[in-house]
Amino acid sequence: MEIDLDKLKEVQKKIADKVVVKDRFKIGDVKTVAGFDLAYYNKKVICAGVILDFKSMEILEKRYTVSEEKFPYIPSFLMFREGPPIIEAYHEFKAEPDVIMIDGGGILHPLKSGVASYVGVSLDKPTVGVTKKLLCGEVHEGKVYLEKDTIEGKVKELRGERVETKAGSRPIFVSPGHKISVATAVKIVKNCIRGNHKLPEPLRLAHRYADKVREELVLKEK
Repeated sequence: MEIDLDKLKEVQKKIADKVVVKDRFKIGDVKTVAGFDLAYYNKKVICAGVILDFKSMEILEKRYTVSEEKFPYIPSFLMFREGPPIIEAYHEFKAEPDVIMIDGGGILHPLKSGVASYVGVSLDKPTVGVTKKLLCGEVHEGKVYLEKDTIEGKVKELRGERVETKAGSRPIFVSPGHKISVATAVKIVKNCIRGNHKLPEPLRLAHRYADKVREELVLKEK
């Protein structure tokens, strides 16, 4: 399959133009938060989603989908590989979460268009991106900046924040996807940390769920 990366970059730029990096809700009104993660098996994509109570982190609903792998892994083009399966799984939910958390970048992306931004713009929902590695940008006093071209020249733009969640572990990197600020995205992630875990609960539990579904599929095929 031949992929025109220049055309895909144009799509990413269009998504980035629609991204809102401001709070379009009050954090005090957040009652539920969803998390999504993916697992791969035999050219299939398993997308698992969970909806949790924002205060107790109790699972309220969980769903998953299994689809054919349609796009290869290409760094900085993750939205085309994982965005559609996440949106498909989202539509399986009966409830509608207040905030969505994605295992992937938001505006902390070379073109300001990570998978969390793609999902947020596509669903018109507040989204938060969380990554285990810094994919781009420079960290200054915990804040992550990328250079941006303006009429006045290059300026450093705040794109995310480094968050320490577990002693002895590497930090995670949080960025807005859509309809949320950097500060509020970080507050939501910190609120979702439980026990001695590195990842926020929506992503940790979605990851476990995706792995469980994959194990079940492997057993069925034996």
